[in-house]
Amino acid sequence: MIDFHDKKIKIYENTDWFSTTTDSVLLSDFVSLQLKDQKILDLGSGVGTIPLLLSCKTKAQIYGIEIQEDVHDLARKNIQLNHLEEQIKLFHGDMNNISILSLEGKCDVVISNPPYFPYDEDKITNLDIHKKYARHEVTITLTQLLQVAKRFLKDHGRLVLIYRTERLLDVLEELKNQGFEPKRLQFIHHSRNSISKLFLIEAKKYGKRELKILKPLYILERKESE
Repeated sequence: MIDFHDKKIKIYENTDWFSTTTDSVLLSDFVSLQLKDQKILDLGSGVGTIPLLLSCKTKAQIYGIEIQEDVHDLARKNIQLNHLEEQIKLFHGDMNNISILSLEGKCDVVISNPPYFPYDEDKITNLDIHKKYARHEVTITLTQLLQVAKRFLKDHGRLVLIYRTERLLDVLEELKNQGFEPKRLQFIHHSRNSISKLFLIEAKKYGKRELKILKPLYILERKESE
C-alpha cells in the first residue's frame, strides 16, 4: 500500500501487475483546474491513482475508465478505502466503444497516462498482460486515444497527457489532426545533466494557437524539495 501523506490518500496496488510511478503524480500536479470545472475524466485509470490524487485539488466530479476487470475492481476498493465514492465514479470497459451518454461532450478535462510504446508482438511476448496493456498500444493507439478524448470533451475542453519525449512529434501531429491545439508543454528530466525522456502537455479542443513552453521539471530537485 502507498500512503501519500501530503495528499491524505492511500492506495493499494498489486506490484505483480505494475507499480504506481512518478508519472501519475507528475501528471496530476500538472493539471490546471478551474473552479468552473465540473466533470473530469481519466482514460485508463488503472488502480485509481490519478482520480484519487485529483480529488485533493478539486471538488469536481471525477470519472475513470479501465479496461482490465481485476484492475478496475482494485481501483474501486481504493476509492472506498479513501471514502470518495460520492466524488469518484469508475467504469469498466474498452474506452474505444464504451457508451457513457452522461459524459460524452460534457467533460471539462480529460487526463491520461497512456501506453507509450507502439504495439510490437515480438517485444512483448513474455510480458504479463497487465504490463502489456499499461506500457504498449495493445488495446488503444495514440490516434484512438485522442479520438476518445475528443468524444468526451466539451468544445474548448482540455486534454492533459504525459508521454515519452521520443514520440513528441507523433503527439503534436496527431493532436493537430484531431482538432486539438497544444497550450502548455513541459519537459521532464531526471536531473539537470540528463536528457528528457518524458513530457507533459495540455491541449485544448478547437483552441487557438498559443503554445507556452514551461521551465523544465527536474525530478531529483523536486524530490529533494518535498
